[in-house]
Amino acid sequence: MRRKLNARLGWVFAVLLATAATALASGDGKPWSRAYRSELYAIVQVLGGDKVTALHDHGEVTIDTTPVYGAGMGLNINDHVNVNTEIMLGSMDVEEYSPYWMNGPITHDNDSVYLWNLNLDINLLKGRLTPVLTGGVGVLGYNGEDRLHEVHFANNFGAGVRWDVTDRLALRVLYRRTWWEIENGDQPFEFDGVAASLIFMFK
Repeated sequence: MRRKLNARLGWVFAVLLATAATALASGDGKPWSRAYRSELYAIVQVLGGDKVTALHDHGEVTIDTTPVYGAGMGLNINDHVNVNTEIMLGSMDVEEYSPYWMNGPITHDNDSVYLWNLNLDINLLKGRLTPVLTGGVGVLGYNGEDRLHEVHFANNFGAGVRWDVTDRLALRVLYRRTWWEIENGDQPFEFDGVAASLIFMFK
């Protein structure tokens, strides 16, 4: 698991370095700034699957890879700092297992999930093409059958690329890792995946 994570992080940093070099080498020389611009955007994020033990190793909970879709809004404080919030919805497949259940695991298919984030993005460069560092806090809620309802704080951290294609349109692609701790879980879920946004900017 640690080797896979290190390999993924290595690819992320390689992409960031390549993007930074490209952005520094390019540039049309025209005056431009994203500062003080507000944003509305559509977003899709993939929450990679994970499995955790529960109740001191007496059970397991497995969550499949889940895409969530939604919308967000943000504000560029200056050319480098962006504050944004977003809400996303999706359907999640969950499997519960306990050694005390004689009939095997319980499967929950297509149960609803929502994710709300409040994020701080740091655009490392001032130009239209820039590496981005991001982090945030929020709430992830799961509504399943019977007794399975979980609503808890979640936090995330990631990195990626932002490209302001025009004065009003931008694209942002991030690799995010989201941590979510359920009740009675022995450790938090760790969801990793890509978040892609199509951004409309205005003053």
